[in-house]
Amino acid sequence: MNRISKWLCFMLILCILGSMLPLALADGAEAEAAEEAAVAEYVAPAEEVAEAPAELTPKEPAAWTVMIYLCGTDLESVGGMATENLKMIADTVPNKAVNVLIQTGGAKSWQAEDAVGIDIAEDRLQRWTWDETGFTLVDEEELASMAKHTTLSDFIQWGAEHYSAEKYMLTLWDHGGGSATGLIADELHDDAIMSLEGLRRALKNGGVHFDLVMTDTCLMANLETAQAIAPYADYLAASEEVLPGLGSNYEEWLQCLYDEPECGPVRLGRNICDANQILYAESENEIDAKSLTFSLIDLGKIDTVADAFNAYMQEVVSMIPDPAAFGEYLSAVSSTDRYLINDMWDLYDLARRGMKGGISKETGITLENAVDDVVLYSVRQAYHPYSHGLSVYLRYSDDGKGKLDRLARCCSNPWQLAFLDAVNLKWDAPEWVTDIVGEIPQLKNELYTIKFDAELSEDQSGTITNIYSGIDSGAYIRYELQRYNEQDQNWYTLGESEDVRMLEMTDEKESYSAVFTGKWPAIDGEFLSISSKDVLENKVLLQAPITLFDGRLYKLRILAEYPVSLLYTDEPEETAEDAAPAEENETETGYEVNYELEGVWDGFDSSTGLVNRNTFSLSDLLGLDFEICTPVYSNYLEDIGDMKYSESIPVTLDLVVEDTVLPAGQYRLRYSIVDMLDRTYHSDFFYMNWNGEQAVFDDPSAEE
Repeated sequence: MNRISKWLCFMLILCILGSMLPLALADGAEAEAAEEAAVAEYVAPAEEVAEAPAELTPKEPAAWTVMIYLCGTDLESVGGMATENLKMIADTVPNKAVNVLIQTGGAKSWQAEDAVGIDIAEDRLQRWTWDETGFTLVDEEELASMAKHTTLSDFIQWGAEHYSAEKYMLTLWDHGGGSATGLIADELHDDAIMSLEGLRRALKNGGVHFDLVMTDTCLMANLETAQAIAPYADYLAASEEVLPGLGSNYEEWLQCLYDEPECGPVRLGRNICDANQILYAESENEIDAKSLTFSLIDLGKIDTVADAFNAYMQEVVSMIPDPAAFGEYLSAVSSTDRYLINDMWDLYDLARRGMKGGISKETGITLENAVDDVVLYSVRQAYHPYSHGLSVYLRYSDDGKGKLDRLARCCSNPWQLAFLDAVNLKWDAPEWVTDIVGEIPQLKNELYTIKFDAELSEDQSGTITNIYSGIDSGAYIRYELQRYNEQDQNWYTLGESEDVRMLEMTDEKESYSAVFTGKWPAIDGEFLSISSKDVLENKVLLQAPITLFDGRLYKLRILAEYPVSLLYTDEPEETAEDAAPAEENETETGYEVNYELEGVWDGFDSSTGLVNRNTFSLSDLLGLDFEICTPVYSNYLEDIGDMKYSESIPVTLDLVVEDTVLPAGQYRLRYSIVDMLDRTYHSDFFYMNWNGEQAVFDDPSAEE
């Protein structure tokens, strides 16, 4: 049975078992109580027979001991991703110079028995070695949450006691959610997640100073994680972005370590970055290949970065009382490279762009140099050309989920927390922050609120939106298109378009117009519900909801390449006499857009809110059918029942996304404006009659 077939089987099992439990924090009293209850309720299958651990015998110190903390969670029980990495390890040729220790837990089921010949238990923690004799079970412990800091520290202590070495490496394998969320989610214990505070406690109590720590998780190459780990390790290897499902290339870098056990942590860290790049460069999965980031960070220099960043944020906070200055800064940094979790900002790119928005050159360059000095090596691919290997957590509004409180428990940067206090009116920084920075100015929302209106063009063939205030803090302008279904009398969302042009720019206002061409992206004539994920010059990463065999929603990812003149720019539209000759791909009804199918992404995990690492190329899904989903406007993507599904479409390598003429009927259009504080504004809807060749708009006050 191939990898995809096995994955499909386990997905069906998961659907039968039902949805996962809500997220819980790993280090609180409630989480510990939930953990005890879960352990008490969990009963091993009666027919399962425990494999007896092998006897431990004293060993001479090795050159390296590599500890792999393998919390399988749904990545394994659903996707078999941990097993894929075990297969990579099994493909290496080991020797006695390197100890490889693996602790397993945190998953409802494991797929390793058929793949690598080991039966990993779900009802207890197990510890394995990999050496010349293969995988060997050497220790078992009672079931405990892998997200609990004591579980990790116990593994570290045990590994150092029984497998001493000259150098130590720790690999943390599972989900990651960035600085404010943490990493390591255990699906057997209420999907508890280890915070950075918990990670720091685990490393402190583990009693081992690691030469290298690798987070084989998403979004953890950030300043806050580096600061938490720095007292207990020399180097960190991690990803700024969501890490693809296969994670790290264990076969490549582990074999390099076996072949050169005398290598130091810097060389090993570089090998890890290169190995990961090789893995996805050779993959057929475009999403994985183009989104990869991985970097090696010198933790001994992280305090220099923190000092430079605090100086930077002090200047930012000083701008907040001046709306013009702060608006200029917000505009300058709006295109900073961010990741799937928009709260994570590339630190170097933030410094670079900040100098164009009022940050002093001395402060900005100091921060750039500090990042350059601490990031010893990094790889980055097409989706993140501005990535420099180290991100930082910033957000403009509290989502009510306690993320800022969680961040504050492990963040030691006073001016970063002062900024978060200033722009989040419902959140206050800890008292120690005000003791250092003094009174924190508060952002006055009304000074940054965008005021605008929308109107019909004189001939009613188009629409215009005029922005009168908050121009300096205006970020993105798009339009949303919806189609009316006469049969069920519902409005269905076709999605967003970047095709918005500037018409006029004066001191009083800016005017924009949606360019409706009468065409929309479709596959086999079935129109997609499009949302924009990232914009990079004239390329836009699009997503559209689909369902596969199990009825769950997935994201079809599409890279759209527009003519440069098509997308919104900062220059007004040229007059007819000044306009350049039409581009080759300009047509009478607009422009041709080149679309490239990048693959399918699993989206966010419904129980934890963490980013799923499961991505699939078209070749992974050959032989399956999918349905294109069009959401009902009233309940957009919240309830899978409120969808219109297309007929089943088989997955082939010949699938093509192309602009297709919309059928005649009634449509409506509205503008979406996202300001620099990540707030979204919507105009009223303009109702439109489309006869297949021409659009005639009605006033926004028209009755539905």
